[in-house]
Amino acid sequence: MLYHSNLRRLFASLLAISVPASAVNLFVSSYDGNITTLSLTPHLSSTPWPVQKPFGWPSSHPSPAPSTQWTWSLDVIDSFNTSTQSPSWLLLNKQNNILYLIDEATTSGNGTIVSYSTSTGTPSQLQRTEALAGGVHAVFFNSGAALAVPHYTGSALEVYSISPTSPGELKLLQTFVFSMSGPGPVPNRQDSPHPHETLLDPTGRFILVNDLGADLVRVFSIDATTNLLTEVESLQAATGSGPRHAAFTIDPLSGKDGQDPSYIFYLAAEISATITAYRVSYPAAGGMAFTELPGAVYPSLGPGHPVPATTTGESTGVTAEIALSPDGRFVIASNRRDLSFNTTTRPASDIPSDSFGTWALSAGHNDVDVGDLSFMGLFPAGGSYPRQFSINKAGNLVAVGLQESGRVVILERDVDTGGFLGQAGVVEGLGEVTCVVWDE
Repeated sequence: MLYHSNLRRLFASLLAISVPASAVNLFVSSYDGNITTLSLTPHLSSTPWPVQKPFGWPSSHPSPAPSTQWTWSLDVIDSFNTSTQSPSWLLLNKQNNILYLIDEATTSGNGTIVSYSTSTGTPSQLQRTEALAGGVHAVFFNSGAALAVPHYTGSALEVYSISPTSPGELKLLQTFVFSMSGPGPVPNRQDSPHPHETLLDPTGRFILVNDLGADLVRVFSIDATTNLLTEVESLQAATGSGPRHAAFTIDPLSGKDGQDPSYIFYLAAEISATITAYRVSYPAAGGMAFTELPGAVYPSLGPGHPVPATTTGESTGVTAEIALSPDGRFVIASNRRDLSFNTTTRPASDIPSDSFGTWALSAGHNDVDVGDLSFMGLFPAGGSYPRQFSINKAGNLVAVGLQESGRVVILERDVDTGGFLGQAGVVEGLGEVTCVVWDE
C-alpha cells in the first residue's frame, strides 16, 4: 500500500508542476447569446503552499511540506453576441481548434449549431447549421468524424458528419425522435422524453443518451465506416429519478492476464439527487450490459444531507454535472438550489452558494468494493446554480459556470487528496452562464 501511496504522490507532484507558464484561455457561453473568452494567468506567490489543509484532507493524512504557491488572475479578453437564441453548450476540438456552439432555442423556432475557428485565440465564425430546438449537449465520435446532439425539448437525437476538408462544416445524417405512452412519475419534468446528454463509451463503439423524461439511458452502436447509429437495448434507470449526466471509470481489478478491461458507469439523476454506480460489460451478442452495484446509490448532497423542500415532488431537480478527476481517483458532482453555504459557514463562500460534492473511489481491493464511493464532503460552488463545470488537464483547477449568479469561478484542487483549496479567480456579469470549457 505504501508503494501505491508513493506513486499517487509522485503523480500528484507531476500534475502540480504542470501549471502553465503563461495564460490559458477559457470559452464561456450564456443564455444572453454571448460567447466570452477569459484568460487565466498564473503568478508565483511568496506564501508557501498550503496555507491550510484543503477541504476533504483526511485527519490521518500527513500535512504536506510547504512548496511553491500559485495565485491566479482571471480576466475577460473578448466577448461577442452569437445572434443565436440560447447558447447552451460548447464543445472544442483541439485537433483543429474548432469550437461548436449548441443553441437550445428556448424561446421559439429552430435551434442552431455554429462552428468557430479559435486558432487566433478568440472565436471567428465558420458555419451556421439549422437544428431542432432544445439542443443541450454534444459529443464527438469516430475520432472527431461525427457529432451527436441531444435535444431536450425536441425529444430527439441528431447525428451529424463533420467535413474533413471544410473546417466546421456539418451534414445531418440521422434524426431519432423519441416518444412515451404517457407522463412519467414527475409530470412537471417527465411529460415527454428529454434527452439531456450524449456521451461516448470507453471503447468508442457506443453513444449513450441520458433521457431525463423517460428514465432511460438510451444506447446506440456506432458504424465506424458510415458514422450511422443503431439503437440497441437501453438501461432502465430508477423510476422518477431523471437521468441527467454520467461518467465512466475503469474497473481497477479488470484487464489482468490479457483480459479486456471492464468499466464502472456513474449516472447522476437530477430529480432524485442521486449518483448510481453500474458495472458495464459487453455481451458477445452485442450492445452494452449494466449491473447496478450493491448499495451503490449515493445522495449527491452526501449522506444525511436534507434535499431542499423546493426540489421535491414537482421539482426542477438538484444534481447537475458529474465528472471524474483526470487521475481517475475522485468523482465530483455539482448541486443546484441547495444553497448549503454562505459567508459564515465553514467552508465559507463570498456569496450564498450551492455545492460541489466529492467522492473518493474505492482502490478495488476485491470484487465487493470495486466502484464504491466514499463521500468526502460538500464545498461551496462559488454561487448559485452550478449548471456545468470543466476540470483542466492537470486536475488542479475546476472552472464552474454559475447560471443564476452570472459568474464563472475557478476553484483550486489538491490533486493528492482530491480536496478543494478555495477560489482561484472570479469573473462577474456574464449573464446566465451555461457552459465553460478550457482551451488547452
